[in-house]
Amino acid sequence: MRTPWITRLEILLSIGLVLGCLGALGGLLMSVVIAFFDVPNGIGIPLRVFDVPTGGMAADGALIDSASAEVTLRPGGAAPLAALLYLLMWAPATATGLMALFTLVRALHRARLGDRALFSAATAGDLRRLGWILIGGSLASAAIRMVAEAILSSMLLTTSYPIYMPPDTLLWAAVAGVAALSVSEIVRRGVALLEEVEATI
Repeated sequence: MRTPWITRLEILLSIGLVLGCLGALGGLLMSVVIAFFDVPNGIGIPLRVFDVPTGGMAADGALIDSASAEVTLRPGGAAPLAALLYLLMWAPATATGLMALFTLVRALHRARLGDRALFSAATAGDLRRLGWILIGGSLASAAIRMVAEAILSSMLLTTSYPIYMPPDTLLWAAVAGVAALSVSEIVRRGVALLEEVEATI
């Protein structure tokens, strides 16, 4: 059975994987520049700032309860510790995403070559692996980012907080991991039932 959509999806995700690897290398290079050189314009560390002054911004009859913004800070001179903490802010989540993409590409490649396409025990195993990568990687990335951002903010900002909540994307990645585990169990049970039927026949 021909499945051209699987081939197209594999090509698209492969391109995304290559671009993601290039982006990770770019981020690593930027961390090296921050660590060992005087940071030039255009390169800095993004941090969140809360309780931004909002006087005069609200229209009549409207009230602004709170406001936050993202600022890009350039350390004065080489800053190895700041570069390391910045690396910890983005690298675990990026590695999780790249591992998840690689697992998907491999699953699609195997499905394209197999007789039963997506419906196989190998695909169920890939989906289960994908689920645990997303769940474990997202939780670990969130914890590491919270600690790194809190320390980095205390170093570079006059006002910092003990806890910085991770981005919503990490939460949704964990939810996607749970969904992948659920689908892998459905596929695994379906394959087992199909094998029982074939053995009976």
